[in-house]
Amino acid sequence: MRKSKTTKNFNNYKMTPEVYKLKRKVINILYELKNNGFNIPRIDVRIGQHNDCQVLGVARLNNNIIWITEKAIDKKENEFYHTVLHELLHTIYGCEHDNKCHIMTPYQPKVVYSKSKLLKIFKNYYNKYNNITTKQLEVA
Repeated sequence: MRKSKTTKNFNNYKMTPEVYKLKRKVINILYELKNNGFNIPRIDVRIGQHNDCQVLGVARLNNNIIWITEKAIDKKENEFYHTVLHELLHTIYGCEHDNKCHIMTPYQPKVVYSKSKLLKIFKNYYNKYNNITTKQLEVA
């Protein structure tokens, strides 16, 4: 089945060398996750602009495709990382927004955690949805 490469209210940029550089920044995060032991599926990445200037990214639930805005890519590294991980949780696992979770809030928090803290939260979701339990040492 062929995936639709467009989504409502998002204008995909035509592929140019400049757009490829932006897309490559997102792809680098995907490879970083894979190199850290996360077995994630192939994700289609689209770069563009959303009609609502507040939106940083969009994902199709359980469909392995994300749209990231140039505005998100231009943010500080941990804010950009937050946006990509947020959209990945939507598209890979179908996670809904959760105001109690730093990554899955509908809006990016004013103070975004460090990459390492964001990665820990992502790992918790990854383990939960992949039924991975972490063994804890029992103290006698």
